[in-house]
Amino acid sequence: MWSEQFTDKHGDTKHRFYEKYKDPLTDKWKRVSVVMNKDTKPSQKEAQKRLEDKIKEKLNDRTPSTLKSLTFHQACDEWFNNYKIVSGSKQSTIETKYYKVEHIKRNVDKDILVKNMTAETFQDFINSASNDKLSHKVIKDAMSIVRNIMKYTQKRYNLADISYLEDVTIPKQAKTRDEVKAKRENYLEMSQIMMIVDKLNDIAKEKRTGYMKRSFIITAYIVEFMALNGMRIGELLAIQPSNIDFDKQTLEIDGTIHWVDDDQGHGVKDTTKTEASYRTISLTTRSCDILRKVLLENKKAIQWDSNYIDRGFIFTNHYGNPMALSSVNRNIKTAVDDIKDDQGKKLINKHVTTHTLRHSHISLLSQLGVSLRAIMDRVGHTDHKTTLQIYSHVTEQMDKDMMSKLEAVSY
Repeated sequence: MWSEQFTDKHGDTKHRFYEKYKDPLTDKWKRVSVVMNKDTKPSQKEAQKRLEDKIKEKLNDRTPSTLKSLTFHQACDEWFNNYKIVSGSKQSTIETKYYKVEHIKRNVDKDILVKNMTAETFQDFINSASNDKLSHKVIKDAMSIVRNIMKYTQKRYNLADISYLEDVTIPKQAKTRDEVKAKRENYLEMSQIMMIVDKLNDIAKEKRTGYMKRSFIITAYIVEFMALNGMRIGELLAIQPSNIDFDKQTLEIDGTIHWVDDDQGHGVKDTTKTEASYRTISLTTRSCDILRKVLLENKKAIQWDSNYIDRGFIFTNHYGNPMALSSVNRNIKTAVDDIKDDQGKKLINKHVTTHTLRHSHISLLSQLGVSLRAIMDRVGHTDHKTTLQIYSHVTEQMDKDMMSKLEAVSY
């Protein structure tokens, strides 16, 4: 221990006592100090006691200085910046992850320090998400990201313990019978699809403005093409002329559309969802015909519409950008709602989206007796569960139809 004499701002003489100690986290020497009014034996003894107490407090607090002030929001940002560098994910996946992290941050107080977080903190987050009617899958995914953030923080900042995360529970949401049935039956018969195609073309004829007319015409082509080929909507929108071989009647699916958030809001081609999604599929004569018709529409737009800029895609809007998914689904909904019988009753009572068309293709192949493996290869599925769910339901219905036919033969 040593001391220095100094004069404070009031002109009084004071004595500052110092003591050194070695920081176990950095192996560097540091010091603490206390101020006393006198430099007498009793004062020195009291100063020594205070210094020892300060050193003990410092040694017991093994928290790095950076972690002391690290908020959970800062930890989220640090993890995400590291994820962008090391994950090897495509740009669209990184952007999706960004929005998920931002959602997590919005539901956790920005001032909460990482070192003070508990199971209760995250349980409140889960309960809030459940009350907002978010799906079990969305909440589970968010909690998975939280665990990754906390593991990264633990490793980087020597955070003592995050085992409390195992105590956080995600309430399961029981699906209703109607929800289960709707998911299993999320497909249409080809006759229903052609009803939608015809209605889209009818609506297009009624539109006066060229851009709206084109929107419904291209949507009609998209609906039929997806039903015949089963790709994801992002894969369809990323198709370029170089992907098509009309002579061999094949289509190379080598990317998915990624939307750039700028003034134009245009789409760019990104890699496929998974490695299995990269594939070459055979096309029917009708599919080739659809592609030729759309290419012809685009050529007319290039020649006659000054707003149209050829960006190398096929299924495009009046600006030459890939059709927006929201526009396609909105047009489909308009058509489905307008398909009614003579009494005004809706003929298609399903929530139809572009994904319904993908499922419809799987259903169609199942009815044709195509093997599960061949279907998975064609639609780019790595997990058989989704394919099998549709496949099993369709073949189950086919078995019922078979028995009905056998019963009829018996009489």
